[in-house]
Amino acid sequence: MTGGGAATTPVREDVGRPAALVSIATFSSRIAGLARESLFGALFGLTPAADAFVVAFRIPNLLRDLFAEGALSSAFVPTFAKVREERGDAASFRLARTVVGTLMAVTGALALLGIFAAGPIVDLIAGGASSAVRSLAVPLTRIMFPFLPLVALAATWMGVLNAHKRYLVPAFAPVAFNAVTIAGGASLLALGYSPSDAVVGWAVFVLVGGLAQALVQWPAARAVGLKGLPRVDARFRDPDLRTIVRRMGPSAIALAGTQFMIVATTAIAAGNAGWVSGMNYAFRLIHLPIGLIGVALGTVSLAAAARAAARHDDASVDDVIRRGLRLNLFLALPAAVGLFALAEPVVRLVYEHGAFDVVATERAVEAVRAYGVGIVFYAGIKVAAAAFQARGDMRRPMYASLAGIAVNLVVALFGTRFLGFAALPLATAVGSIVNFGILRVLDRRIHGRGAAMGVGFVVRVVAGASVLGGIALLGSHLVLARGALFGRGLLLVPGLLVVIAVAAAAHFLVTARLRVPEASFAARLWTPARERQSPRP
Repeated sequence: MTGGGAATTPVREDVGRPAALVSIATFSSRIAGLARESLFGALFGLTPAADAFVVAFRIPNLLRDLFAEGALSSAFVPTFAKVREERGDAASFRLARTVVGTLMAVTGALALLGIFAAGPIVDLIAGGASSAVRSLAVPLTRIMFPFLPLVALAATWMGVLNAHKRYLVPAFAPVAFNAVTIAGGASLLALGYSPSDAVVGWAVFVLVGGLAQALVQWPAARAVGLKGLPRVDARFRDPDLRTIVRRMGPSAIALAGTQFMIVATTAIAAGNAGWVSGMNYAFRLIHLPIGLIGVALGTVSLAAAARAAARHDDASVDDVIRRGLRLNLFLALPAAVGLFALAEPVVRLVYEHGAFDVVATERAVEAVRAYGVGIVFYAGIKVAAAAFQARGDMRRPMYASLAGIAVNLVVALFGTRFLGFAALPLATAVGSIVNFGILRVLDRRIHGRGAAMGVGFVVRVVAGASVLGGIALLGSHLVLARGALFGRGLLLVPGLLVVIAVAAAAHFLVTARLRVPEASFAARLWTPARERQSPRP
């Protein structure tokens, strides 16, 4: 049973195709993001300037997840979809304008507070930092706090577009942010600024990039019908706005769990030179598969499940979540295994330039492998949480997130005694595993087994990923090592591409041989709908 919905046969919304389109757009953004981080590494390496920037950006980035991107989307999209289903487009767009105006006012006030309280905020998040790091982190925090209302604006427009099944433009929007920061960073590198001066310019370009990320979505939002000036409801009289606000609190904690964990580990790492920036470089690499898989599937799954929930069709909600979870495991597990095996050559290719030396590479590789343990679970949390959020239940994902944060803190505080630096990224991975596990247990208990992936499916995907991992590990040691033919200079690029292609092909071949339906989903994505013979994932 699945909670008493009226429909017994689910209406199968396409999850695979729109998720693939979002994934392609996200891939562009993540590749641009890696280029941005590679440039950042060349400019700053593991210097105090790098640590200062990471510390300064932690709080605006956390608040972005709390009050903008993650929390707003999960609270806004189901409410917007329900209003549109029951009262039409005019009422839903009026709600969107109210959310834009009110959220901009609230986040603008938070930005002003952050600017004035930058010193205490830096002391709170990095009390053990050196004086060199703190002296840079405080002004950088003041510069970047206005990033928050800009991203809040972008997130609202993203929610409107996703609710109208317009996924590409918001998925491509971060490319604008990355393009601005890359252009600015390249100019700073060409002009030869010192790290302490260049990092201030970098912070300014981050702010300009946030504005660009919002503005590129506006034409698409107007095209679907969002017109008129924002409306500020300072007293929260609109009942739909109050519903969104009530849902945002628990949802913020639920979806920003990983960010909370990173803030906690940043505070612990701040007393050790290079630890903060080392974790940051590693997490940027981890963000590539998370974005390509988890963000894409989470975005599409929440929107599709919310539309089904608005029709009171619980069977369709379960169907969307099940297919999202299966695709997540099928894609994220081999990505995690491959990144673990190829961490060293990947870090060398992306980061080992300029100020980023061999010591920095070794630290980043250690962190990549520790974070990598949790990739499947980081990526799966958004899909797993959508099973609740689409139905208006924001509290249970919040409880799961709080449990994950608690475990993260315990592992981080005690693990450093035994594992040193690696304990901090590993703590984030373990916390995400706990978060995801609790979500799945609760979903099964409350909504039934409709969204279960199936043990047989999991075993077959693990078999395929194991073959991929063996090939990647051999390639890393025999083909891509520092002294190997394809382990030097630009030859590392074709070497990595060949190893990744062979390992990925092996995964697809093994899983296809084991009759995993998702193994053929990529081919079906580009097959005309009238020619498809099997259900889409």
